[in-house]
Amino acid sequence: MKISLTGITGLVGSHLVKLLSAPNQDGSTNDIKALIREDSIVDHLKTYEDIDYVIGDLTDKESLERLVEGSEILIHLAHFPGPVKTADELVTANINGSFNLLEAAKSAKVKQVVFMSSCAVFGTIQPSVEESSPLNESHPVQPSSLYGAIKSSIESFCFFHARNRAFDISILRPVTIYGVRPDLPKSEWFNDVDFLSTNYNIDVKGSTKYVSVEAVCQSILKVLKNTDAYGKIYHLIDGHIHNLDLGRMICEIVDSFGEVEGVMGEEGVPMSNQAASDLGVEFKGLEGIKKYVKNIHELQKTFGGERNIANW
Repeated sequence: MKISLTGITGLVGSHLVKLLSAPNQDGSTNDIKALIREDSIVDHLKTYEDIDYVIGDLTDKESLERLVEGSEILIHLAHFPGPVKTADELVTANINGSFNLLEAAKSAKVKQVVFMSSCAVFGTIQPSVEESSPLNESHPVQPSSLYGAIKSSIESFCFFHARNRAFDISILRPVTIYGVRPDLPKSEWFNDVDFLSTNYNIDVKGSTKYVSVEAVCQSILKVLKNTDAYGKIYHLIDGHIHNLDLGRMICEIVDSFGEVEGVMGEEGVPMSNQAASDLGVEFKGLEGIKKYVKNIHELQKTFGGERNIANW
C-alpha cells in the first residue's frame, strides 16, 4: 500500500509506523510518506530508512500536496497544538490545514482517508444515555471545547468529500490514549509512577476514560482498505477508571511506600465500543493498564526521567 501519514512523531504515529513498516501478511511492504515539521524530534524514526519524509506542516499547502501525491491512503493523525497567541490561530492551522489536506488528497486521487478525531466532539449528552443505552456513534455531536469543535469540523469536511465521491473515509474517535512515548516522561501517568516508585505521596482527583495505543493502532489497521469500514465512525474506549483507584493500582504494582490521596471522580458517561469490537479491535481493559504501568515502571527504573531515544 502507498500510505501518507501526518502526526508520525506523536504517540499514535510513533507506534503505528512500527506496524506499517513491517512486512504485510502477503510478504509485501508499504510505501510510506510522512509529514514532519522542520523542528520535529525524529531520533526514534532513524531506523525507518525507507520512509519518505516531507518537510512541512498543516499550514504549508505545498507540503500537503507533496505528501499525498501518488498515495492510495491518507492517515491524518496530526493536530497542531500551538503555541499560539489567539484561538483563531488554532482554528486556522487545524481546520483550514485539514481542509487543504483533504483537497490535496482529492486532487491526488487518494482512495481512502482515515481521520483521527476524538470523543471530545461530545459536549451535551442526551438524557437517554445510560448503562443500558451507552453513548454510541449515532449520538448528536455538540462540542463544549474548542478542541472538540475543531475535530467535529474536520469530521464534517471528511463526510463532505466522501459524499461528493472524492474518496472513502473512516473516522476514529479515541478517548484518552495511554502508551509509551519516545519522550518517556510525557507518557500518560508517568509522573504518578515516577513519584510512587520513589516513595513520594501523590494527590489525585477526577476520573479517566482510557484506551491503549495498541488498540488505536489496531483499529487503524482494521479499517485500511476495508470496504465495510467506509463511511463509518468508531469509538475507541477500553474503559473508565477513577484516578484515585488508578493511583492505588500503581502504588500496588510498583510496591510503593508512598500514599495516594485525593477525591473520587465522577462515574462518567457510559460509552459503547461495540462497533470497534465488531471490527475486530481488542480492548484489554484494566489488564492493559496494569501491563502498561509495569512497563513504564521498568523503563523509569532504567532511564529515570531522561530521554533515551536509542532504546525506543
